[in-house]
Amino acid sequence: MKKIMFLGLCALFAFANDSDLDGVPDNLDLCPNTPFLETVNKNGCSIEQLKKISKKNKIKFNISAGYEYDNYKNSKSSHLIFTSISAKKNQFKLSLYYSMLNDGYNNGYKSNDLITSLYYYNYSLTNTSIKLGVKAYLPTYFNDKTDYAFLIEGIYFFNSFDIGASEKHKIYGESGTNDKDTITAFADFYYKKLTISPYAYTENSPYDSSTWYKYAGVTFFYPINKKLGLMIDSSIDLEESENYTIDGSLSYNF
Repeated sequence: MKKIMFLGLCALFAFANDSDLDGVPDNLDLCPNTPFLETVNKNGCSIEQLKKISKKNKIKFNISAGYEYDNYKNSKSSHLIFTSISAKKNQFKLSLYYSMLNDGYNNGYKSNDLITSLYYYNYSLTNTSIKLGVKAYLPTYFNDKTDYAFLIEGIYFFNSFDIGASEKHKIYGESGTNDKDTITAFADFYYKKLTISPYAYTENSPYDSSTWYKYAGVTFFYPINKKLGLMIDSSIDLEESENYTIDGSLSYNF
């Protein structure tokens, strides 16, 4: 009887220091909360947990290419082709964007934008995400100075949709220009695989900080499969309806 009680106390002591009951003490367990009866290695990690850790730490790449058409009431329309590549790991994302512009006045396409960006995503709050970013607009054909921008964005998630807002503060390297602020409000609605995202934004002129322009638009995103995605976006100048933009892009994840 004493031997049985001793073994019981030993088992109770062992379980008290092994909260997920996988046979590895908590102080040595690298994978806490292992589901009951899953086989673990010497570090207390099951095969499924190791897969999740590997997937979480994996660098995810995305490459996209697209075309943009800009129509203007009082000047020639412009055509833009662009491409971007990004690498995301856990809460950080690094991206590079490059575009070529035919503004209707120059002969053929010229370099327009070369932008590098770094973003940080915070999902620690319930139903809320915070995104922080910094951008550097490197010198190209139309801009011989480096510009910088800082971004903060917040999103609140509901069951079938989410809403968010962002603020981007852009600092121009060109003398005689003012900083530009862009304030955006948006929503994301999910219908089967399709995401519909209406938005509106206002931004001031870099040459006259008291002048603010207002725009509205909508973005459609459709995942063709697990790797390919199609995005179409259209926006319009709310004060001059003949000024509008339409663009589309195809992205590939790997």
